[in-house]
Amino acid sequence: MKNIFYRSCYHFVGTLLLLLLGSGTAFAVGPKDLREPQPPIVTDSGVLFSYRSEKTPKYVKIIGDFNDYERSYYMTKNRHGVFVFLYDETGKKGIVLPEGRYRYRFLVDGIWITDPSNDSFEYDAGGTALSCFDAPAPIIILKQNPLRVRGNSYVFYYRNDTAREVYLMGDFNNWNPYSLPMKRNRSGLWESEVDILPGSYAYVFLVDGRYRKDPLGTNIVYDRFDREYSKLTLP
Repeated sequence: MKNIFYRSCYHFVGTLLLLLLGSGTAFAVGPKDLREPQPPIVTDSGVLFSYRSEKTPKYVKIIGDFNDYERSYYMTKNRHGVFVFLYDETGKKGIVLPEGRYRYRFLVDGIWITDPSNDSFEYDAGGTALSCFDAPAPIIILKQNPLRVRGNSYVFYYRNDTAREVYLMGDFNNWNPYSLPMKRNRSGLWESEVDILPGSYAYVFLVDGRYRKDPLGTNIVYDRFDREYSKLTLP
């Protein structure tokens, strides 16, 4: 019975999403560049959904449990005739989607359908077929450092797939090179949470014994030896 037994979700596109999320590497493709519809993929800016049919519809919308079915979103047609939608709404600690399984479907000119480019689907309790995909690790979008978690607590991220050890150091910890070790999280990012009072601070990452400025930082300060440091200002 459809409403009792779920059809299992298979990994799609050669386990593309699993490989990308597991390595912490985003697939470098944007909505404007997508030439053919694909199952949901991770980009540098979010989760990309796509759709195309032989007969061009008047409109295409998407809805799913990635936002608890709170609203549907219009998909826009790119220059290659593919309807696309980039889900990039971040929550706590910059997480777009936590680890888990997600279901969705398209509304094409008033008719609900599954994603024709995604072979993975399952049935809900009412017997409705829903396309699905798995996020084996949290999807985190890196836009800035740090991200406020609560109160004066902030999280710093650093992306480096080959580093053996990374430390965070700056004015906020008296430049102690070992008091704030960063740990690699399930998304493959180095992460450290620290309490910082309001003010302006210089900081760097200590990566395998070498100082590295923040690649997400836009403000730079220099010491008297003309060495570069990242700078942040917390209100």
